[in-house]
Amino acid sequence: MEKKNLNKLFEDFIANRCSAEDIEQLMRHFGSPISMDELRNLITQQMTMGQSESSSPAVASIVGATDKKLALTMSKFQESEKKRGQVQTLWRFSVVAAAVIILCLLAVLWQNKPGIPKETIMQAAKKQTEEILPGKNQARLTLYNGKKLNFDQQQPINEKNSNLNYEKGRLVYSGSSAEETIQWNILEVPKAGTFEIQLPDGSTVWVNANSKLYFPNRFPTDERFVKVEGEAFFKVQKDKKRPFKVQTRDLNISVLGTAFNVRAYHPKHISTTLVEGSVQLTYHDQHIIMTPGERAFIDEKNKLKTQAIDIEGATAWKEGYFYFKDETLGKILQDISNWYDLKVSIVGNLPKGLYSGSMDRNSKLNGVLKMLANVGNLDFILNGNHLTVKQKNK
Repeated sequence: MEKKNLNKLFEDFIANRCSAEDIEQLMRHFGSPISMDELRNLITQQMTMGQSESSSPAVASIVGATDKKLALTMSKFQESEKKRGQVQTLWRFSVVAAAVIILCLLAVLWQNKPGIPKETIMQAAKKQTEEILPGKNQARLTLYNGKKLNFDQQQPINEKNSNLNYEKGRLVYSGSSAEETIQWNILEVPKAGTFEIQLPDGSTVWVNANSKLYFPNRFPTDERFVKVEGEAFFKVQKDKKRPFKVQTRDLNISVLGTAFNVRAYHPKHISTTLVEGSVQLTYHDQHIIMTPGERAFIDEKNKLKTQAIDIEGATAWKEGYFYFKDETLGKILQDISNWYDLKVSIVGNLPKGLYSGSMDRNSKLNGVLKMLANVGNLDFILNGNHLTVKQKNK
């Protein structure tokens, strides 16, 4: 969309003059998390221009109109999908846009304070913080010497004796000297967490929520070997003399230099997605060499298989958003459970449909559940961090 048209459309949106079609067009433009900065700039521009009333009723009106029209747009999407009889359900625009717009409005109001009573902003902020928040950058490292380090704050950590440096949410582990005995470190990322670490060979690993990475204090001269529980994305430095090997449960992955995702939250649900390069998989006596764009998995007959997939589904989480392509509600709920630190109980059976869409991982839980309730025909009961899920009565 041209900038001139976008500015006009956004002015109409702020002034509550948009039709449902206008809202749909705007949501399509801001359907990607990468547009957040552009959206923030537009909101800031509107507030500084003074074209919108800077009173608390005006703000409430904007947010209320947003919710109402987003609901209308979503309803039209659902009716359209039903008429076409498609299996997939689109729920991208409402979740992303509603959360982004409302949160951006609050953030800008905080920064600019355009004459709105402080109490009004405080009440709005308090309401937001009472909700269950999404995950954040955090992990605990247990070094081979038994020392434990927690990374859940922004301040840098520099441990010269352990050869590690933590800064700007990224840990660089330089490793031990060649004279030291090889021993194991354990990096644990809890639920509602994610973490990035650079290993002694320069390879980078992004570890997802509810996962563990086991790695040595130094790599020997003939190979580089690590273990994973849960999910991790690897970008491996090339080293022909030392192949990089990853073990996750009974699956072994051997590479030279490549980028791939490993997911193994459950013994029967192990998968690897190759983004670039080449890897060889070994599962008991079965061997497969993968090519980019393929996902390898263990099927119901315990056979190692591959299929072509959209690799965005394997990389989105480390870029800050959920991306689902023809996924079951069970898999979607597992990801949401890990990211929002929820204990999920399912009453009865979940609908068997397949769902596609994306969401900003910074979205508040309430907005995510409202959207899933609509598209998945589900009822949710949230008690603390315990989420009960059941299918709506027909």
